[in-house]
Amino acid sequence: MFYRLKPEYALRGWEKFSCALVRRPDNAVKALSREVFQALLLCDGETELSEERLDKRLSAALSQCEKEGWTERRRTPDPIGADQAYRYYKNRYVDHVFWSVTGRCNFRCRHCFMDAPEGALGELSTEEALALIDEMAACGVLRVNLTGGEPLVRRDFWQLVDRIRSHGMVVGKIYTNGWLLNESVLDELESRGMRPGISMSFDGVGWHDWMRGVEGAEEAALRALALCRDRGLKTDAELCIHRGNQDCLPQTIAALGRAGVTHVKASNVAMTKLWRQSSEGNALTDEEYLEAMIRYIPEYFKAGCPMDLVLANAIVLKRDGSWHVIAEFYDGTESCLDCHLCSNARMSCYVTPEGRLLPCMPMTSSPQQERFPLIREIGLSRGLSDSFYMDFVGRRVRDLLAANAECAACEYRYRCGGGCRATALLYGSHDLMGCDRIMCLLWKKGYAERIRQAAGEAAAKYAAPRAKNAGRT
Repeated sequence: MFYRLKPEYALRGWEKFSCALVRRPDNAVKALSREVFQALLLCDGETELSEERLDKRLSAALSQCEKEGWTERRRTPDPIGADQAYRYYKNRYVDHVFWSVTGRCNFRCRHCFMDAPEGALGELSTEEALALIDEMAACGVLRVNLTGGEPLVRRDFWQLVDRIRSHGMVVGKIYTNGWLLNESVLDELESRGMRPGISMSFDGVGWHDWMRGVEGAEEAALRALALCRDRGLKTDAELCIHRGNQDCLPQTIAALGRAGVTHVKASNVAMTKLWRQSSEGNALTDEEYLEAMIRYIPEYFKAGCPMDLVLANAIVLKRDGSWHVIAEFYDGTESCLDCHLCSNARMSCYVTPEGRLLPCMPMTSSPQQERFPLIREIGLSRGLSDSFYMDFVGRRVRDLLAANAECAACEYRYRCGGGCRATALLYGSHDLMGCDRIMCLLWKKGYAERIRQAAGEAAAKYAAPRAKNAGRT
């Protein structure tokens, strides 16, 4: 009897994650036990297997593989495809790459991390961008999310998309302002059998044009979201909160819901250099932002929990009525010391328009980004195996406390774990290992408890039948 992997599966491995099963075409990854992995290595369609030749553990593992639907039996040899065979990559695994394919944009947003109207970070040439895509494939990258600037301003956008797909990688999400997203773009996606998520910014009913610096931006975004809804594409939105739009959040959530959006993330506007110059008095302090979010929480439950909603630095609200306070990340014990400073950065990476490898996009607004490597100088494989980037994303909470005396002496150090590194760069001392002042505010000024109290009371008043599991999830 011969066993073979079904055509939609492939075996892969990376440094410190050597046993994995990839399911095509969505490139979902599953970690495997050593026994199951060894069994699947034998499922090449060419190795004859019999019960007499298999020990009990291997036989049990083969049975599990069949039960999971990963393998099929053949009476005669039927080799698996070349792409299904095991491949090992000498770099760490990343679940997805966020790639700003350009620093240019057709909008003039008042807060842009990279001063996109002027294209301060430029963009790679077509040849350089295609070479980077090839490097991603050589590192075993399976999913790429495309952002900018505005990615659709690149004339070679579809050439880049097709190169990504030629390697079996998936375009998981496209971040766009929606101005250039029309039926033609959706036709191009459909002709390729692509169904990426579409993420758009929407900064409040009556305020979006002001924030984005283009008349008609609000109408264009809602139109584009509705087009995606009608094509069955999943959409989400990101909302910048400021003094002008803080009280129109209920109307904004309702408008986005009508356009088919099911997930929204709202944040205080990051205090970039551009926002300091362009806010026209609409910048909120962190305290003012948190007060606005606390005021809104009852409105969310009163509206029937219309969509999944993240109020950054405050709370995650779910359509089923459950919720959890973002600041309550750790349990208050020393168990957090061995946790990574940023769990998200361990599973993804961000590539700037100029090809610099960073943990996340907000770090582009800090001079500290220059400490991280340029891919053209060291290569992506080395960037993901032996670089300052790897040194940074490998740091633990205990490393922060060793480097930061203020955090080490704080009574809340085992609750926040030092907070967000990007926030520490944007505020305060602008130090990679500095204090996250928003997290300090949440705990030292009692905002974490106030947020919990507001959500608990609102859930009990408006959504009791659906909120039986409310609280930490």
